[in-house]
Amino acid sequence: MPAMSAPLHRQLTPWLAAASLVSWGVALWQSLPRLMAGPICTSNNDLFAFAGHCPACFVAAGFTAALAVNLVADGLRTQKAAQA
Repeated sequence: MPAMSAPLHRQLTPWLAAASLVSWGVALWQSLPRLMAGPICTSNNDLFAFAGHCPACFVAAGFTAALAVNLVADGLRTQKAAQA
């Protein structure tokens, strides 16, 4: 368990990683019947190309993006601290 005196961004990383994994699991579980029947997305390159995705896909993508931003920011903080 992380210490309460640790900065918030250090405590946030494992929670974002867990939320990303769980949300992708939920997204895959919800799309499993459609995956078995054929492709999730439409084959056209129009505005509604991603209309076949369930809402869980967008949540999972959001958690993954937040995790990526947090990891990059943490790397930049570490790099800046090493230079000082």
